[in-house]
Amino acid sequence: MYPVDILNQRHEKFVLWVPSSDGSTALPPVFVGLWVLHPTSVSPPLADGVYRYWYEIQDTSPAKRGRLLVTDPLAFAVDYDVVHSAGDNARDHPASVVKIRDGKLWACDIDGTEPRRPLVADQTLVAENNHLVIYELPTSWTKAGTDSRGSDVDVGTFSDVLALFDTSTEGRPILAELGINALELLPPADAKVKNEWGYATAHYFTPDYDLGSLHDLGRLVDKIHSKGIRFFADVVMAFGHNPYSYIDFDNFHLQPSLETDNPDSCQSERSGQLRDGFGGYSWRYIRSLQSYDPDVNNIGNYNFLQSYRKRAWELYKGRSDSAPDASKFLVIGEELSTPILMVHRGVVDALWNEPWQGRLRASILGESTGGDSFEWTVRKLVDCRLDDINGAHFTSGVQAVNYITSHDIEGYHKGRLYNFLVDNGISNMEKRVKLAFALLLTSVGIPMIFAGEEFADQMDRSVDMGKKQSDPVNYRRKNDGGWRQALFGYVAHLVRCRTKCPALGENDTEFLHVDASRGGKIMAWRRGLSGDGKLLVVVVANFSDENTPGPEHVIPNWPDRDQGS
Repeated sequence: MYPVDILNQRHEKFVLWVPSSDGSTALPPVFVGLWVLHPTSVSPPLADGVYRYWYEIQDTSPAKRGRLLVTDPLAFAVDYDVVHSAGDNARDHPASVVKIRDGKLWACDIDGTEPRRPLVADQTLVAENNHLVIYELPTSWTKAGTDSRGSDVDVGTFSDVLALFDTSTEGRPILAELGINALELLPPADAKVKNEWGYATAHYFTPDYDLGSLHDLGRLVDKIHSKGIRFFADVVMAFGHNPYSYIDFDNFHLQPSLETDNPDSCQSERSGQLRDGFGGYSWRYIRSLQSYDPDVNNIGNYNFLQSYRKRAWELYKGRSDSAPDASKFLVIGEELSTPILMVHRGVVDALWNEPWQGRLRASILGESTGGDSFEWTVRKLVDCRLDDINGAHFTSGVQAVNYITSHDIEGYHKGRLYNFLVDNGISNMEKRVKLAFALLLTSVGIPMIFAGEEFADQMDRSVDMGKKQSDPVNYRRKNDGGWRQALFGYVAHLVRCRTKCPALGENDTEFLHVDASRGGKIMAWRRGLSGDGKLLVVVVANFSDENTPGPEHVIPNWPDRDQGS
């Protein structure tokens, strides 16, 4: 049973919710505008089998195209080989696919195969949040191929992601070798834009048609769960190409340029800048209200997100016979304005730490940022709790997700690390990239590796910094026999340290040394609590362009130096 009634009804009958509709065919309790149809109500009744269907609606989008056939917004699977044209530039409306069995509606792939629930990961094997290393991956980037767009374009599928973990397949299981213990797939839900990984989610309950089936996605989750690897799915709720832009536009979507006084029309992190639907339409977060209670329906307190987290926790508790472990449960918010109060209020467990990326990229160039000295640029990089972000602080490393690069490559200092260093005139690539990963994997916070950065992949096709990267990862570069292969081994070693070393899972950090004779650009710091026989981690970082003279560099405050350890 679901806590949302419409999803329970969806298992019994066809349902379509149109809030602006004048009537309802559902029995109480009802949604306003809920249309329902039981499969036995059709004459003749629908026999057991696999069906493809659409809903016929009056187009409410700004184009007002009249009557249209649209995909079921709650479809479990869609079939783009059977489509209805909407007469617009977006991908046509695919058929919704459902299986009728014993008078009820069941999720199935387009061939009628009913998926089973994926295996639940053994909670004794999965990592606690403070020892996570997340790998961020758009599924299609896992393989390069040829299609209508040209050669060497991204054509990867869920099965290709599986191969990166599977030691029994041909080739090298790169992610198994890297040792990451969490995978974040960029939106696995179906997108309207064909053969493109970008944020164009159309059908939230079905996997992307180009990436594979429900069965394929389930196999991938089974495999990584069997290895104790946690799975994160990226969910996009800012904009999309979904059927509600036709079914009931004004209740679900908006045109920011026509509602400039509406706060929902503006970017959260950029004052006054209107939202971009990127070819789709921006979601409307709240419509009109007949009454108002700030404790109940105030969008500003993020109750709708908190309810998502609450439901996720309930599901997590119910999937294991053992007592739930909060240290192995995580809902992450990707909000680039970094509203830390969302974490403090329990809306989400962690946030992307966007300022961290800026500090990292400045520091490996030997520069300061944010009005801080170079020393304090590094201190706040190493311990994110020191960073004042809009008047608030992270209080623990498990609240902050740090990254060198992300899928958001638009803007200054945002591209792939290799291209960033080339653009800044850096020739000794290997040393700078190793420094970046040493900082990422030893600093306070949850490290996230963007696919391909572990061997300094570079952008081959998309060089427009105003757009998201569309290149597939060139995994062949990892085995080049040169510095990239050495870099991968170095990063894999650091990943093992991060996932296994207790000190790197603690918040405790102490700076031991800042070498004033080198302009403050040789520093040392300790991670982890001392005493009780605990092993510490001491990091020594040289941010200068020069090696130190002689065979050694003395750190005066090295822990337990007097005892010879």
